[in-house]
Amino acid sequence: MKLFKYKQPEQAICHYNTDQQIIIPDDYNDKPFKALWVSNVLNIDMPTTIDIDAYKEKVLQIFETCKIYNINAIFFHVRTTNDAFYESTLNPYSRYLTEKEGERPPFDILKWIIELAKKNHIEFHAWMNPYRVSMKSNLTKEEYLDACDDLNFAKRHKDMVVTDHRGQLILNPARQEVKDFILETIKELAENYDIDGIHFDDYFYPYGGLVDGDNDLKEFEQREDKSISLDDFRRQQVTDVIKNIHIKLKEINPKLRFGVSPFGIWRNKSEEHYGSNTDPRCSQSYNNEYADSYKWVKEGLIDYIVPQIYWELGHEIAPFADIADFWVDAVKNTNVDLYIGHGAYRLGNEGEFENPYEIVNQLKYVSQYDEVKGHVFFTFHTFIDKGKTEEGMQKLRSLLTKGEVE
Repeated sequence: MKLFKYKQPEQAICHYNTDQQIIIPDDYNDKPFKALWVSNVLNIDMPTTIDIDAYKEKVLQIFETCKIYNINAIFFHVRTTNDAFYESTLNPYSRYLTEKEGERPPFDILKWIIELAKKNHIEFHAWMNPYRVSMKSNLTKEEYLDACDDLNFAKRHKDMVVTDHRGQLILNPARQEVKDFILETIKELAENYDIDGIHFDDYFYPYGGLVDGDNDLKEFEQREDKSISLDDFRRQQVTDVIKNIHIKLKEINPKLRFGVSPFGIWRNKSEEHYGSNTDPRCSQSYNNEYADSYKWVKEGLIDYIVPQIYWELGHEIAPFADIADFWVDAVKNTNVDLYIGHGAYRLGNEGEFENPYEIVNQLKYVSQYDEVKGHVFFTFHTFIDKGKTEEGMQKLRSLLTKGEVE
């Protein structure tokens, strides 16, 4: 099927900067891995345990939803802002779990959820934000950290916390103590819980950039290799963490899988000839978050990658198909599994996402590639919401369960 604009059916949707029309296969080739994200930061998907019965009901709804949509894995948020949704001697319980950081829930919530996942034959991947300390806040850095639980690493090591232009706090990626702490945090979780994998999303160095006077420039000036640029120095810090986590997890349990879900665009081909066919104006994770995800794939530092390709097939400067094609090429001749991250939450938004077939068409498009091993959808509440996303999600349900859209 040749693709045309939803509201302008006479206008062809082409690959970026070409007259090559995008073609959607008529048939869907089902993939072995289908997952959804369960986001706990700001309680996007889940309530707190203040009403424990309501919390339990929501957890059970997750697994019922997986059954309805033929989903076989979840990426459950267990570390949102330098905290924990599990019993830890290193990190305090999350405010997004119990409303007050450091306060214990009625029982070991994570152990219970993992047991339910096993019972329902659902893979459980522990989704962790390695660096993030806070979301946006009206508090000063000092005020926010003082309000944290005493166990919080950021409160105990304020000199290892830096600030971005949005006012959010992160652990300084260039501090060796921070790298060691992240590794110890993951080691503790992997040794104490029967998880299937560890999962990072797209938050490494912050999207907003670090502010003057509260950043990693001191560490950069103290670098051993004076020839290395600031950008390369920052990429090195992040890659060091990725590499060491992969090594450590394989030592703990060779079956544990480590995956990352980076911002969908690594580099534009205007910057690197084998980058994606996207406009030079597009943001690039290589330059902004200092996430060299292409390197991680090529060097086998991760087991799977889930690029967040949250743009529509008809996007003017970053078409879904062009970015997907880049990642298909990236994983060739590697042992890294490629799962596509779909922005299902955008269904119903103005533009091409008004087309209820948008996500279905995305799945059909990538299903033609053997290199694509699965799909991951953001986010859980989109599967149960009523309103603008509902029609598109029903079509997705039909595709995933019947192989076609009725």
